[in-house]
Amino acid sequence: MDIGYVLAAADPGDGWGHMGDGGWSGWMWIWGSMMIIFWIVLIGAVAWVIVRVAASRRDAPTISEQMEHRHAREILADRYARGEITSEEYDERLTKLG
Repeated sequence: MDIGYVLAAADPGDGWGHMGDGGWSGWMWIWGSMMIIFWIVLIGAVAWVIVRVAASRRDAPTISEQMEHRHAREILADRYARGEITSEEYDERLTKLG
């Protein structure tokens, strides 16, 4: 390799210096800022989805809670069928059970 070729390629006067000798510096700030905003939005969206999914799973009744709820409805229906409670009491308690 000829040393003249290496020195000519490294010459900053030919317009091919670091980052195009500042010719692209304004655009690089814009694209860099847009990239940072993109990643912040993407990470925020992923975090939001994770929080929403975790909250919905936490609020959902478990199978044992669903079984207890069904059991309570059956007891209420039995008490109503035996005449231990009135229709108004049955409706009110059924609404409270949800």
